[in-house]
Amino acid sequence: MHILLRKAIKEKFGKLNSLQVEAFRVIAGERKSALIVAPTGSGKTEAAILPIFEVIIRENLPPISALYIAPLKALNRDLLERIKWWGERLGVSVEVRHGDTPQSRKAKQVKNPPHILIITPETLPILLTMKSLRQFLKNIKFVVVDEVVELVENKRGVQLALNLERLSLIADFIRIGLSATVGNEEEIREWLKAEVIIKPKVKKRYKFHVLYPKVEEEDVKLSEQLKVPPEVAARLRALWSVVEKHKRALIFVNTRQFAEVLSHRLKVWGKPVEVHHGSLSREARIEAEKKLKEGKIKALVCTSSMELGIDIGDVDVVVQYMSPRQVNRLVQRAGRSKHRLNETSEAYIIAVTPEDYLQSLVIAKRALEGKLEPVKPYKNALDVLAHFIVGLVIEYGEVDIHEPYTIARRAYPYRDLSWEDYLSVVSVLEEARIIRRENNVIKLRRGAYRYYFENLSTIPDEVNYTVIDAVSGKFIGRLDENFVMDLEEGMEFIMHGRSWLVLEIDETDRLIKVRESSNVEGAIPSWEGELIPVPYEVAVEVGRLKRFLVYDLSKARKLVEGVDFDFRDLEIVRNEIMELYSTDRDIVIEVVSKATIIHADFGNRVNEALAKLIWTLLSSKYGNIFSIRSYAHAIVIRSPFTLNPKDIEEILQIGPNIEGIIIRGMKFGPVYRWKMLNVAKRIGAIARDSKIKRIERLFEGTVIEAEAINEILQEKVDIKNASLVLSKIRNGEIRVKSAMREKLSKTAQQYVQFVGEFLLTFPLTEEEIEDMFYRSLLEKDIVMVCTNCGWYWKTKVGRIINRRDLRCPKCDSIMLAPLHPIDAEAFIKALGKIKRGERIDKELERAYLRGIKASDLFISYGKDALLALATYGVGVEGASRVLGNVPRSQLIRELMKLEKNYIKTRKFWD
Repeated sequence: MHILLRKAIKEKFGKLNSLQVEAFRVIAGERKSALIVAPTGSGKTEAAILPIFEVIIRENLPPISALYIAPLKALNRDLLERIKWWGERLGVSVEVRHGDTPQSRKAKQVKNPPHILIITPETLPILLTMKSLRQFLKNIKFVVVDEVVELVENKRGVQLALNLERLSLIADFIRIGLSATVGNEEEIREWLKAEVIIKPKVKKRYKFHVLYPKVEEEDVKLSEQLKVPPEVAARLRALWSVVEKHKRALIFVNTRQFAEVLSHRLKVWGKPVEVHHGSLSREARIEAEKKLKEGKIKALVCTSSMELGIDIGDVDVVVQYMSPRQVNRLVQRAGRSKHRLNETSEAYIIAVTPEDYLQSLVIAKRALEGKLEPVKPYKNALDVLAHFIVGLVIEYGEVDIHEPYTIARRAYPYRDLSWEDYLSVVSVLEEARIIRRENNVIKLRRGAYRYYFENLSTIPDEVNYTVIDAVSGKFIGRLDENFVMDLEEGMEFIMHGRSWLVLEIDETDRLIKVRESSNVEGAIPSWEGELIPVPYEVAVEVGRLKRFLVYDLSKARKLVEGVDFDFRDLEIVRNEIMELYSTDRDIVIEVVSKATIIHADFGNRVNEALAKLIWTLLSSKYGNIFSIRSYAHAIVIRSPFTLNPKDIEEILQIGPNIEGIIIRGMKFGPVYRWKMLNVAKRIGAIARDSKIKRIERLFEGTVIEAEAINEILQEKVDIKNASLVLSKIRNGEIRVKSAMREKLSKTAQQYVQFVGEFLLTFPLTEEEIEDMFYRSLLEKDIVMVCTNCGWYWKTKVGRIINRRDLRCPKCDSIMLAPLHPIDAEAFIKALGKIKRGERIDKELERAYLRGIKASDLFISYGKDALLALATYGVGVEGASRVLGNVPRSQLIRELMKLEKNYIKTRKFWD
């Protein structure tokens, strides 16, 4: 080992741990590719990076010597600080590069590249096409892929696997993967093309407590103070009593919306917490992390954004509010507390329903036994393949038609790619005028560059709809486009603690008008799409636990041995489910009037497959008159008449070939249209901003349809285990029972009536509504245009609102105009013509003046101008008036009024 590295290790942590010693031997000594599998806090980052530093300084490697690829920008920020510490002591340069890196910094990296470059997966396809960096990419000897499990099962990982094959054409490098513990590490090793797996010799220890809080006298008073039911107050009390006993806590929840709800309630109670999730601005997340690290707050309420290794200091407890839904999630989250390998990580799970409680017990037990879920690699993504083909042609000018196919098949996700599928992708690119074929040689067309750089990310663009209360004109919140595709006028959904009836959906302005509804039965929860799917194995084990619970309490207790829980809670849950329950061997069909609930313990993806099967066959018999939703432990059908359970029993006796029927059912759903729209954009068949109502008809029978189906089959349904369930029904291993009832069982109520955690008992205060409106403004898209040189970039208000001394990345000017994307387009056109000395018409002249005025407002009023210009319907003139006349303390209230007035009168302006 080099003396400088030895000194730095001694300064940092005395000596290497056994994992780091083994990694050093394999990577620096034997020069083998490796997958390092270890829990959070094992020192994985140093295990990967220290051997690289050793080789760089020992062999005096030229830059760029190593790429460090991390899936999150937040991780990049954290990694830069950690890796730079080593670099400064060893004389090795370290830089970070992603979408938010200033242009001036990127230019310096080209002139003077670092030895180690930290990037996101989306940065690699840009680097591969940069002629100025190509000579340095040839020097790469190491590629580290951090949090590899976060990439394997999605299209980001597929794209990375292909781009690593592109990189291997010009550089000879060792691959190093970092992964949390996972159920199929051998398959992950193959995916990465690593030669060996390196694991710690010491097994990480965990302690899990599962709580089922009961209402006490003090909770009634707290419930009035926090505007929640007493049961919720009891859970909040239990939560805070855990936090209070510890120095620093992470409170994990399963959705962003509930993170907001929970943190808000704790703040109203006067508790020192902040919220942390992916939809918040970078600045807000950094500020929250800093407050926790410095001890200014006791806890962070967070989602999966805090699962990965972001440095927030030593956390000594993790609280999971509601079931973590997967073993992998619990282990990853619990691992954030007392995260060093020799410490025992501790986590409390606060359960809210009997099902939630039993699921939490099962998951905690499986975590103690090391029964982690396998991560299923995504295969044969044809839209990602299209982007790869175009990238290769941009890189090399022209390529033989066989070349992309041969290279793609070297990547794990495309091992089974057929020549026919490959040619069909080439044909789509030809039809879209992105490439052309001449005598088996693929060449570029004019649209290639635009297509390639517009589709660097496989993550669909987040398109949001504004939700407005038509009665009061108040802003309610925002909904994602993929959720809105499931809505129709007259339907109800739950958002921010209330049920809302959809009155009007305006596609052009992306606006939904609603009025409050007292009906919570059948309302769709707007957070549903975010929920982590419960795996088949976990759900079946919950069914088994229920069976033991009913017939043999001692067996039930033994099944979850090792988990800390109060046995009296188990008895309470037993009494609560006795009325009606399913098990691993029993499906129960409960019919109450026009609602049918199929209680089935098979997890989200199996139940979704069964739901599609049942809906398709019922619809073919009675017509398209049913609505159906699946959950981890139930399927809910709504019909215009009382269903005969025998209809469903007959469907569940169907033979094994169900895939075709399920695909037929998929095509009627909004998810299918949403997936097809995004596949068509990624493959280059339609423009990024296209809005096509009947997209499924446009691409029927094409490779685009095939990939949309492929995406749903891989992400949403589990046909293999659904087929297994049906075969067990046919051979009598699983019984199907029916119950016609007057009213819903307690177990069924949770699926048709959303109570407790998600509904408010009192109206929102003005302050709460203003806070929600302010947060919505931070999520708005805005284009920053330099009025000096014409450079522009699209961002969100929240990303720049707290940036001091914001300047043009190209010319360093402060003359920036924040504009709505449509206004920006006209202003950029006008600005370009003026700079070229061309005449402009009246319309462009108005657009130019609006842009200049927006720039003046931004210089004069800063963040207030950003908020005003981002408000729906305000415009530059309106912003100028409100900023000049309204005190800052009343700005948000006034902007809400202006937006409300515009919505009411918009039809007269159009």
